[in-house]
Amino acid sequence: MRNIRIMTDSCADLPVSYQEEKNIAVINFSIYLNGQEIYVDPAWSNISSASLYGFLRKGVRVWTLPATLHEIRTRMREVLEEGSDIIYIGTSERQSTTVTKARRVAKSLQKDFPDARIAIVDSLNASIGITLCVKHAVECLEKGMDFDEIVASTEAMRNNVIQFATVDTLTYLSKANKINARSAALGNLFKVKPILISDALGNQTAMSRVKGRENSINEIVRLFLENIVEPENQVIYIIHGDDAAVAKTVKDKLKQSGVTFKGIETICIGAVVGVTTGPGMVGLFGLGKEVTFKAEE
Repeated sequence: MRNIRIMTDSCADLPVSYQEEKNIAVINFSIYLNGQEIYVDPAWSNISSASLYGFLRKGVRVWTLPATLHEIRTRMREVLEEGSDIIYIGTSERQSTTVTKARRVAKSLQKDFPDARIAIVDSLNASIGITLCVKHAVECLEKGMDFDEIVASTEAMRNNVIQFATVDTLTYLSKANKINARSAALGNLFKVKPILISDALGNQTAMSRVKGRENSINEIVRLFLENIVEPENQVIYIIHGDDAAVAKTVKDKLKQSGVTFKGIETICIGAVVGVTTGPGMVGLFGLGKEVTFKAEE
């Protein structure tokens, strides 16, 4: 019987210690900065978070590049050659082309590895939302579930990943073409802050907008506490864009709420999403009520 290896991509912001402990294979995205393509991984091996966010604060233009077909093929082939099947849990197809590319690569690799199984799972999420799906798959694997059971269970829980985030400025969303420049300028002028979620289809979208930084932070905490399920049994995540102070503010508000969590981890968001959301972004991730909200299309 072939082993099963869980695979993800560097948009997941997977904690390095967990990646190494559970032997998770990672497909790397890249960023384009100062004329260079730089691979980005969970360990920040090729550029530090301080350097990246320093460039962003200076107004240097940085682009996120999805994983290439070559990168995906190389990483998958490495796993297949060791004799393992692959369950790849990737960035939402509504937010990146990587899952689509992975399906193409998987189909071509089946010709060279006819006995292997490769499943491509769209997480419907980004950042720690992917990590929560990966952790679920690992737990299923450790419980002895078979390949099909792991895939089915992971796909069933995707919409129970909850994310509520906000940004300090709309400038970076505008540069990433997530909103138009005029809307960003007006939003910044009137201090309008979006409440960002991954919707039921995997779109990264604003479910609402509030005025003012403090109000936006209070709102993401309120929504998170309103939607989380069994907080005492789970580790939840605070993510931030190189702003430990705002992350501490959110953590303090969670503690003041009186809600008990199994644990709270704070993570500086990786380059893949950080380039889009910019310095000062802050968000909360956990498992909760089913996400049913859908962005207007």
